[in-house]
Amino acid sequence: SKQDSLLALSKERRPEFVSILSTAHINIARKAESSGNRKTAIKEYKKVLAIDPMNKTARYELLMLEGLSLYKKGSKSSLWDAIEFFSKASMVNQEDGLASYWIAKSYEKKDNKDYDLIIEAYEDSLSKALPERLRQEAEASKDAAYRKKKTFDNFWK
Repeated sequence: SKQDSLLALSKERRPEFVSILSTAHINIARKAESSGNRKTAIKEYKKVLAIDPMNKTARYELLMLEGLSLYKKGSKSSLWDAIEFFSKASMVNQEDGLASYWIAKSYEKKDNKDYDLIIEAYEDSLSKALPERLRQEAEASKDAAYRKKKTFDNFWK
């Protein structure tokens, strides 16, 4: 394809083309994602990684999208897989709390009695960058998990 031949030429002669093509695909992916078209977004992030395997933005976004798709399925095995994807995303972008937020949500959905894991994931998300709306929700959910844990612990005393 034209893109492949352009890329083959550009990697050796014009390395900035890698950045330009990667940015273009990331922009297409973000636009697709914002309009609810996750399949196209995933395809575009994969194109970025084919061009630039070390692209942190594409790796992070792809892991998050794959994790969210599994989270939405909701089965226990899907939720475990979602937690794995979110954990990998958290390692790629350690400043962003979104992956930890979704880890907490996945633990809640999987078995809302994993209080320690839920609380730990919410605390981790709150220690990082998180949109204000999600920060408030994470704080409230963390507090609710603390209350449930205390009630559960007191019941077994």
